[in-house]
Amino acid sequence: MKIRNAFTKLTICVLLVMILNIVNMHKASAQPITDCRKLATGTYLTTHSGDFGSFRGIITFTQDGNFVANDSIQSGVPSIQPYGNVQGNWKCTSDREITATSLNFNYPTATLPGSITRGDFRATFDLKNGIVQATATLRFYDLNANPLNDDAPVVGTFTFTGQRVKAGQ
Repeated sequence: MKIRNAFTKLTICVLLVMILNIVNMHKASAQPITDCRKLATGTYLTTHSGDFGSFRGIITFTQDGNFVANDSIQSGVPSIQPYGNVQGNWKCTSDREITATSLNFNYPTATLPGSITRGDFRATFDLKNGIVQATATLRFYDLNANPLNDDAPVVGTFTFTGQRVKAGQ
């Protein structure tokens, strides 16, 4: 009888452990958000200056590491070929700094063929004041090149500073 009771208790314990493991297996395992991700995520009104003059922009960093940007000179100015929206990916390099890589298409003109621009960015964030400051280098690629693998000379650099957009501002 003692063996039977011990076996019954052991069986119940094993079944309980198995059930708990099955339930936990289906539980979502969210990745912890680093302070950098909390810090960077948002939309910023930016002011750019550098090799291409001064212009304004809007950039949005998403929590999943993507970003999109639109600039006031995208439709083209005398020294800049018209180009499409900038899209890319970013990652934390410290608790207040990121690096990012972007791509966009440059539209053909009467004198210039279409191309791809890759931008490489380094940005720092000031949470208290809602400010982003960044530097960027740009490289142009032929439409048939792979801007993710191929290297090209730097064709321009710029910096930007942005203020976080808050709801109700």
